[in-house]
Amino acid sequence: MKISSYNITDVGYHYVGLRVLANSATKREEQLQAISRGVLKYASDRALRLMLPDPKSNFATVGEKVCQELVHFQFARLEKGVYVLTEIGREILGMLNSRKFVELRRAMISAHLATYENLRAVVQKHLEVGSVWRAIVEVEQLNNTGYIERLLKPTFNGTASEIASHLMTGDRLSPKQVEDAINERIIDTTFPQFTYSVPLFRALADRLASLRLLNIMKASMDGCEFAKSYSPCVAEDPPRPWYHRLDVPISPFETYTIFLCEPDMSDPSTLKVLLGALERAFSNLRSEAGYYDLPEVRDYVCEQLRIPEAAFDEGVNGLLDQTPSALSPGLRYEGISGKRKPLVRARGTTQIHNLIRHS
Repeated sequence: MKISSYNITDVGYHYVGLRVLANSATKREEQLQAISRGVLKYASDRALRLMLPDPKSNFATVGEKVCQELVHFQFARLEKGVYVLTEIGREILGMLNSRKFVELRRAMISAHLATYENLRAVVQKHLEVGSVWRAIVEVEQLNNTGYIERLLKPTFNGTASEIASHLMTGDRLSPKQVEDAINERIIDTTFPQFTYSVPLFRALADRLASLRLLNIMKASMDGCEFAKSYSPCVAEDPPRPWYHRLDVPISPFETYTIFLCEPDMSDPSTLKVLLGALERAFSNLRSEAGYYDLPEVRDYVCEQLRIPEAAFDEGVNGLLDQTPSALSPGLRYEGISGKRKPLVRARGTTQIHNLIRHS
């Protein structure tokens, strides 16, 4: 089966759906509306917590999409015109309500990889090629000689000039159209097995990041900016003890194997490894008044250790909980965005930080 919806960008939407379907309802329309309202609240609360703009969407159609996917996962079924949870769906909801997040995440990863061929292909290609560099077009650079070629170079190298000339031939495009045209070519070339639109690929990448199967970092090369995605997982020979083997049956005759990166950030030895990587980040990155940009530090450390971004946040929170702590957080209001997320620190009260330094 192929996933085609770009409405669901976060596995949290499925959790909203599971909770709604657990409540008795007599009308399917009421279920769909309740899920849409729940997803809107989930997205709005997240935006408020991270000091991000309100969601642009009202998520009016997401309820149907979520229910369809829960059926695909065999977590739900249609019965007498309404959606009801299956036994497996109730087990998944039990994990969610019991806060068994590691087991829950593994179950959701298995469901995604077993169900959707084109989503599994995105993960597998990242394991094979290492990283995918999607272009971020800067309007002020569009007239610079060779700019489009440099945006294409991480993917196409020697043929970047030829492809740039072809892309820019014809009608004049807006900066957004230029960016989409470049990324469409990058995606088509990197993932030839399936057809992905730019919005669909972006949604799949964001969802895989919420499952901790991909990281998406900001990267620079030759004066250009990119969204660089890579997987913290491996297909074989895990380099550290914090990997968990997951065997996913994808047919009666075939199993897909992946090693999930699951560092335990409550373990002192793991925190020591993380602190060492933070020290290296501080040595290699630029600071302002002694503080380092936390999203930049996150990108550096996660790529060095090949750990999920969420695991980094868990680990930094663990280090900040130590007495005395080797780290001090800070906040500046500039630079916070959905792609440059601050650290959320919920310890009695919820605070956010996007700066960090040595104590």
